[in-house]
Amino acid sequence: ARWRATALLASIVGAAASAYLLVEYVTGQSGVCLTGSGCDLVRASAFAYPLGIPTPLYGLVFYLVAGWVVPRTLDAKRVGGRAPGTALLALALAGALASITLTALEAFVIKAYCSWCLVQAGASVVLLVAAVALPRREPVQPAAGHSRRSRQQVSQALAGERRSLWRTGLFGGGGAALAVAALLAAGATGGTPSTSPDGSSLAPAANPHLGTGAVEVVEFADFQCPGCAAIAPILAEIASSDGMTLVYRYLPLDSIHANADASARAAAAAARNGAFWQMSAALYARQNEWKDLSAPDADAFFRTLASDVGIDVEVWQAAYDSSEISAVVNTDRQAAAGLGLNGTPTLFIDGQLYGGALSSDAIRAAIAAAAPAS
Repeated sequence: ARWRATALLASIVGAAASAYLLVEYVTGQSGVCLTGSGCDLVRASAFAYPLGIPTPLYGLVFYLVAGWVVPRTLDAKRVGGRAPGTALLALALAGALASITLTALEAFVIKAYCSWCLVQAGASVVLLVAAVALPRREPVQPAAGHSRRSRQQVSQALAGERRSLWRTGLFGGGGAALAVAALLAAGATGGTPSTSPDGSSLAPAANPHLGTGAVEVVEFADFQCPGCAAIAPILAEIASSDGMTLVYRYLPLDSIHANADASARAAAAAARNGAFWQMSAALYARQNEWKDLSAPDADAFFRTLASDVGIDVEVWQAAYDSSEISAVVNTDRQAAAGLGLNGTPTLFIDGQLYGGALSSDAIRAAIAAAAPAS
């Protein structure tokens, strides 16, 4: 009974995570992600839509089928020509192998982790363990050759376990549904005003601008954020072709990125020397080289980058060390806090918070939809 309940709960958790991800994929909403920008990076990867179908849909179908098979392990009826326990084991093994493959792709190819994909993977492992622990033989059923008392005892035991399993499914499913609803509510956006709570513009004139397109796109970003590095060439390409006007705002995530503030100051100091976009591109391109450096080594690395992009290093250094540049970064950080932002990259397209996929096609489509009618 314990292992059946465990298998059923694992199926429910996996289905809930899959359902939540599927809503994000279908609506384009960026929801709650416990691994920073990992969810968006995975969703924007080439592995997000195998055969044109959202990956979470495969997961949802798998866990729903598993949840249907688990109670059948109490029946004598065979599933797919197999004893129910054997059918569940085969299904769980296939699911675990698929999860291991997807997790390996995230680790070694995409190099980012989606938190809810990891929940799915964990659920598949628990399901496999429970399936292994369950007997593969058909359960004992009331038989005509048994005494009336024996048949009653077997029937009562099976009925009791079915009721217990039904309660587990009811409460587990209800809790999972509430959790998914809460996550969707937390991730829901829309209707975001084009000004900060204090009335300041989302796109201050003093911040770096690129392009002259009619649609204004404001990006709050962190130079140490892998997602920001991935999206930077896409935004630069669109802006350089005058498909939009890109406005950069600093949002260093100091709590998780040791050199986030220093890299923001390095770019802001470069901006004072007319080389923000060159410095920005260099910081992103060489992110893996400086992200784990100590503070003194990072300072030296950024100084070298400034020289590489053609800035007068002494002038840059003076700006980099100044309280004025720190104030520029802090102004954007405070604006982000006022807007309730705590992740990067965050985009505002035509004053509205963008929650879609971080792919070139999706961003271009959003910009086209926001473009004024000609």
